[in-house]
Amino acid sequence: MLENKHNEMPFVVKKTVSGIKPFLIMALIALLLGWIPIGFAQVAILDFELKDMTLSPAQNQTSRSSDSPINIKEINRTATLAPLLKDALAQSYNLMITPVPPHLYLEAQKGIGYLFERPQAAAKLGKKLNAEWIIVSRLHKPSHLFAYLISRVVHVPTAQPMPEIIIEIKGQQDRISQRGINKLAQRIQSQMNLTR
Repeated sequence: MLENKHNEMPFVVKKTVSGIKPFLIMALIALLLGWIPIGFAQVAILDFELKDMTLSPAQNQTSRSSDSPINIKEINRTATLAPLLKDALAQSYNLMITPVPPHLYLEAQKGIGYLFERPQAAAKLGKKLNAEWIIVSRLHKPSHLFAYLISRVVHVPTAQPMPEIIIEIKGQQDRISQRGINKLAQRIQSQMNLTR
């Protein structure tokens, strides 16, 4: 009987442990709830636009249309980027990707660079899509040796753009590496987490 009495925790220690439990439980709940808004956020990802500086000015004017034979290889490569980014954000960060109907995109995009340069116009499109975030991106190719993936994340309710995210891709590639897209997805997710 004496052994049991000596093995019991002192009253002060009991009180301290019981006082910490609710704090730890609440901290855990707050941590879990902190991730929920991002996990269930609706994100609209627009197709990447191409800005190819390797063409002569005359070629650059004619390569703007998707049926131009001048730069069809680069146009096709650029078309693969948005699906890769959607997959990376959905699979790695569990974001809910909102589909963008082509007619709404064409209605909002008044020309090359319009939505990229105008976050308010991008946010207006995001509202039509019931998205919390809209991501507008560009493949900028200043040289045959490197290119940049550039994305702008816009918070739709406030129409506030985050700072541009720029990922450099080196070397000539028929396809943009998944590594570059994954890096872009990680930076996009980090920006969205910062604004919660």
